Amino acid sequence: MINTPYKLSTYLLLILSASVSAESYDDYYADLNPTSGFYVGFDLAASVAGEVKAEYKGDREDFSEDIDASSTAFSIGYRTESNNRVQLSRSAISIDYDLGESDDVTGTELDFHYVYGEDLVQPYIGFGLGYYTLEDSGDYIEDGKDLTGVSFQLLGGIKLDVHKNFEFDISYHVKSLVWEEIMYVDGPDIETTQITHNYQYLNLGAAFKF
Repeated sequence: MINTPYKLSTYLLLILSASVSAESYDDYYADLNPTSGFYVGFDLAASVAGEVKAEYKGDREDFSEDIDASSTAFSIGYRTESNNRVQLSRSAISIDYDLGESDDVTGTELDFHYVYGEDLVQPYIGFGLGYYTLEDSGDYIEDGKDLTGVSFQLLGGIKLDVHKNFEFDISYHVKSLVWEEIMYVDGPDIETTQITHNYQYLNLGAAFKF
């Protein structure tokens, strides 16, 4: 017959073993899924639909044209304890028009990502604001100075948390670039026009988490 002190010691060993195993698992999971910290990323994007609009405040009719856009971006961000992200990006956009012209756009953008869950696949939604420059705008302004404008975007996608230091990102964005008004002479009158680039694009990204 097993005596009581022996039973108690056996139970204590089992409890301690289970506790150590649980702590080890928690530490392992925490290593794979850090709750907060900085990261750097790189993104590639290509549009699936887009157009440029010129809205005139005079007698001229408004103009629109289909566009294709592609971009690259480098980013630095912070992952909060709730797994959300605040991200600052520097991007270069190439815009091609149906009529054969093209424009180069560069800018800085601040994005906010609201992420659901901490599993391998993490859906998220977000929005962003930015400040952009349309370089060498000779097609719009006679002296060819750069145009400046602001951007607004909505986005949604998934993050793939494949490693404690790496994650991939697949997302869909709806973006508008609104440029400063341009003044031009139309006979005896001085008129203005507002140019806007609107497009939707698919974005693929990768990030290194510190």
